[in-house]
Amino acid sequence: MASPSLWQNTWSILTELDVSDLRDMLHQPFPVVILSRNPRARQGLVDALYTDPTSGVRLSPGPFLWSEALPLSSEALRAATQTRLIFIVIPSNQPDVQMEKEAVAAIRARNPHVPVVVVHIRPGAAQEAYTPLLAHWSGATEIILDPYESSPLDTELAPLLKNLLPEQEVLLGYHFPGLRPALAKQLIRQTSMANASYAAATGMAELVPVLLIPGNVADFVVLTKNQMLMAYKIALLMGRDVALQDMIAELAGVLGGGFLWRETARRLVGFLPGWGLIPKVAVAYAGTYLIGEATYTWYAYGTRLSAKQMKRFYARALQEGREIAMKMVPSRAIKHRKFPASSSETSRTAPSGKDSTSLEEK
Repeated sequence: MASPSLWQNTWSILTELDVSDLRDMLHQPFPVVILSRNPRARQGLVDALYTDPTSGVRLSPGPFLWSEALPLSSEALRAATQTRLIFIVIPSNQPDVQMEKEAVAAIRARNPHVPVVVVHIRPGAAQEAYTPLLAHWSGATEIILDPYESSPLDTELAPLLKNLLPEQEVLLGYHFPGLRPALAKQLIRQTSMANASYAAATGMAELVPVLLIPGNVADFVVLTKNQMLMAYKIALLMGRDVALQDMIAELAGVLGGGFLWRETARRLVGFLPGWGLIPKVAVAYAGTYLIGEATYTWYAYGTRLSAKQMKRFYARALQEGREIAMKMVPSRAIKHRKFPASSSETSRTAPSGKDSTSLEEK
């Protein structure tokens, strides 16, 4: 079990997070319009955006999404250009796109800042050996979706929207259930990479002994805050309008088992002198990845990762983190020390006088 002082210190770190803007953002209007001359194409995209892939349940669209037939009336054009996002859907059996190009031109002339995504629906596109050239209309972004692909929104649409609407993945996931798995996975990997990069950068302080102790304490605080901010974003984008304190209490049982505390202890050991940068970066990556996966599994399926699953996720992430670390860390800073792949080896790196059994509790 974790000591009371460790839990109290961790709780103190987490309650310092200010997430009020994040939660308030959920309640801001997020109007979206889907345009197409084909009603089935419009409805198909609505269904894809509002069907939860984890349950297969289609949720009801909110009041800020509507579909409109092309060509647009002047009133519909005015309303469309006041939205946050515009989709124009073109089915595979449509021979020409002149009407759609005219719609894009009219929209861009009236509001050049609203993102416009042209969605080509083409069955079998996922199996094509190459992606055919698109028209590259001025001011619009085009993608091809295969409606028969197992996760048609994950590979193309979710990454595109994250780039078009930076720092708004929480809003996108909260409003569009179909995007949630892909956005959550992107957020987990992004935060894991950010923590690995931070560990690589600040780990250089070990080369300057006077910076070692204060730097290590600050590093642990930053990494922990990043991890919990990631967890909170996952909760929100998975459709849970929950306060930070409530999320922490809810995840305490999900993340607070012996395995997580053992890895927390491992993380602390990882910032001790003499370990070298490679293990530090790898552990920062893997610990963040594990917390993200456990949080996603809980909010997506309502289940906890088993101890066996957590160990498997962690081992895989640790190896991936080590490969990433080898690319991040300058060769001159790598200490020639065997990387601690097992808990037993990690326990032997514990400083004398410490109870190494806390690293091995089952």
